[in-house]
Amino acid sequence: MYDVLLIGGGPAGLSAAIYLARQKLKVAMFAGEIGGQVAWSSDIENYLGLHQLTGVQLVQRFQKHLDDYRQVLDIHENEKVKKVERVNGGFRAVTEKGSYEGRALLIATGSEHRKLNVPGEKELHNRGVTYCATCDAPLFKDKVVYVIGGGNSAMDAALFVEKYAKEVAVLTVNPELKGDEVMKKSILSNPRISVIANAKTLRFEGEGRLEHIVYETPGGEQSDPADGAFVEIGLVPNSEFIDFVEKNKWQEIVVDKRNATNVEGVFAAGDVTDVTEKQIAVSVGEGSKAALSLIKYLQTANG
Repeated sequence: MYDVLLIGGGPAGLSAAIYLARQKLKVAMFAGEIGGQVAWSSDIENYLGLHQLTGVQLVQRFQKHLDDYRQVLDIHENEKVKKVERVNGGFRAVTEKGSYEGRALLIATGSEHRKLNVPGEKELHNRGVTYCATCDAPLFKDKVVYVIGGGNSAMDAALFVEKYAKEVAVLTVNPELKGDEVMKKSILSNPRISVIANAKTLRFEGEGRLEHIVYETPGGEQSDPADGAFVEIGLVPNSEFIDFVEKNKWQEIVVDKRNATNVEGVFAAGDVTDVTEKQIAVSVGEGSKAALSLIKYLQTANG
């Protein structure tokens, strides 16, 4: 039996892994993709000590740090945990490859992009409709692109896509953009980016590839030609695999100031939790805090 089952390989999970490994604990770590959503970020300018770098560059630094502890950690990359169960003396994580038992559990599975759930979205995914600006923006060089959303992620995507696209339009259901004032100012002052407010996306149309985006404003329904559409309307926590901890109405795992859940021995950190601020630096700190709390829990349990 492992001391800890650590589920998640984003900033919170990696930060926790470092702390747990340094305590020489026996840890099984399950990570779909090392770095998580960080790799999807474009320019990161608010991470203390690193000043400015891309998401990919930050993930590379995370990876290098993790490599120092690979001999201590039992890392299962690209092995998704399907469910977690309670067993005598701890917990069991079940994957497609097997099951693993541990005395304590740390969940840091982050979140995934929220879908619009409109006609054509699923059919045209990766055929013009996408959820990753940093991944796919170069594919739309000199093209007409729409970004759907009105918050920080949408603005970040628009500013990144603008480096490649011929023109970018931001569709937001709100009367105005909401979020970081610096990004908002950059959007509004950029002649190649337009903002269409009070716009509800209705459907995507195209034969084998996105050709039109249809939306509704107070002035009525409109269909615009589009080569690409980046959906940036928020995130959904990856918490469906565990059903015995408390969650809020958004399915975020509820934690206290020690990152403990309502179940003894289960801790959580990062974007999967109800911590309001969804930022890389916050997730790193939350992962560290959760690991420290878990270490104290195991020490107490050992007497």
